[in-house]
Amino acid sequence: MQNNKRVMTLPEMLRNSAAEFGDRPALIAREPGGDRVITFDELGSKVESLARGLIANGLPKNGKCAILGPNSPEWASAYLAITSAGGICVPIDSQLTENEILHLMAEAKVYMAFVAPKFLDCVLDTSKGFPKPKQVIAMTLDAKGIPRDVMPFEELFRQGQRAQGPLPHRVPEDLAAIIYTSGTTGRPKGVMLTHGNIFSDIAACHQVMEFKQERFLSVLPLHHTFECTAGFLLPIYSGSTITFARSLKSRYILEDLKVSRATVMFGVPLLFQKMLEGIYKGINRIPAAEKAFHILIKAVKVGEKLGIKNLGTYFFKDIRELAGLGSLRFLVVGGAPLMPKIPREFRWLGIKMFQGYGLAEASPVLTFNPVDRPVDKSIGKPLSGVEARILEPDETGVGELTFKGPMIMKGYYEDPGATREVLDSDGWLKTGDLGYQDEKGYLYICGRAKNLIVTPAGKNVYPEEIEAGINQSPYVLESMVYGHNKGSGEEVRAVIVPNYEVIGEYSQGKHLSDQDVHKLISKVVKMANNKLATYKRVNSFTLIDEELPKTSTRKIKRHLFKEPHAAKK
Repeated sequence: MQNNKRVMTLPEMLRNSAAEFGDRPALIAREPGGDRVITFDELGSKVESLARGLIANGLPKNGKCAILGPNSPEWASAYLAITSAGGICVPIDSQLTENEILHLMAEAKVYMAFVAPKFLDCVLDTSKGFPKPKQVIAMTLDAKGIPRDVMPFEELFRQGQRAQGPLPHRVPEDLAAIIYTSGTTGRPKGVMLTHGNIFSDIAACHQVMEFKQERFLSVLPLHHTFECTAGFLLPIYSGSTITFARSLKSRYILEDLKVSRATVMFGVPLLFQKMLEGIYKGINRIPAAEKAFHILIKAVKVGEKLGIKNLGTYFFKDIRELAGLGSLRFLVVGGAPLMPKIPREFRWLGIKMFQGYGLAEASPVLTFNPVDRPVDKSIGKPLSGVEARILEPDETGVGELTFKGPMIMKGYYEDPGATREVLDSDGWLKTGDLGYQDEKGYLYICGRAKNLIVTPAGKNVYPEEIEAGINQSPYVLESMVYGHNKGSGEEVRAVIVPNYEVIGEYSQGKHLSDQDVHKLISKVVKMANNKLATYKRVNSFTLIDEELPKTSTRKIKRHLFKEPHAAKK
């Protein structure tokens, strides 16, 4: 295994992996005609040729090169080729609007761009006044129908094969990527990450997650830093195989897990929640299996209370195999707040789930639950080389989480003011998250500082805690708790999206009026309130039919929320 004491650049990391893991599969694309497999050797030589092709086409040292499109071996190769050519990667969220895509590319001063076919018209459109990249490369192996002024991917590769000369020398301090934040609080900012930032995070994750040569299923979009670092670059470093999932739909994910025999998968809480629901639905279709399942689950819960661990590993082996989860060593969750019941229920089924925490500004992982002693409610302990500090804690020990370590960003691109707001002169990063650390060193998050509700009595209320209670009900799709200004303080209110599919099953086909649905949700809110201190209780709520606006990693864009007329509970 590679020496992770020394900080490497990403091109150096890839060269080492290509030499060490040779003919092991690195990337696998599931395609209608069968799996397309790229070995570490092939990936190394392909990336080198693509990098030479970029230089031959005029990519300057530190030139920005965007990547826009779904996960694929071409996306992965493009990222590695840009960093090998001495360029800076600018991954773009493909769920953004055309205007947002063009604006980000202009703001980053993108010189070249790798673009999937479906986005070519958008990127080539100059009618909105945005500049077109000097060179656009179609991120596909199928050159049919590609516009004349766009270079086919394979043509760039062929040009690179003919080019000569060494690739630029990079050092860990050089910029590797500019990652635009997903905008949960408004205008996206460009997070500048160096080769050293990203590599130090890869090495620290590798150490704490106890990876061997694994089989990964890549599900989250690669433009997201969590998937890019932990689900893509970490497997490349560790000699593991990445299979790209065909879809985010749980049915396809379970099929891809089964076929790829994946041992590790990274995801966000909502993804794993949907997987659990899919498993339970499958069990509930067979009455005899459902009855046996509930008996065994009770036994697992009792066993856990008595200190007998891992009963689910033995009881549910057949269910895991049928669901496509038989090969999994563990699941890793991050990117959004996690309800403790999700890792708990996976554990009862015999599947380990570990929670980590981080943000794009930290490459992104900062904490991870110890593999041998995970705590469901905790975001874990700081990674090796990471220091954690609670800023201005209150009487309960809750304050803003701040971190320091080699993976912390250089700053925001061309925004020194925003950089100073979150990064002090000693390198401490303010996360904007409120939390505390227990006596064993485990960290816990209470909520975002910007979301904090302060009651007229001066009490602090964390919306995320209340949302977690409401969202436990199967009749609720999602909720958002917020503070309604009452002059001397804020009143706790909620907006709730009912889960009409489950409510329909509950009513057994009988049509429920809006009033009936409101009564049902009112009971849910009352149950959640009963578990809370009086000052935290939801005073009133509103039902809405449409999902709340979210980022690509399923975080609610609270800043877009306009308060509706609230109905009393």
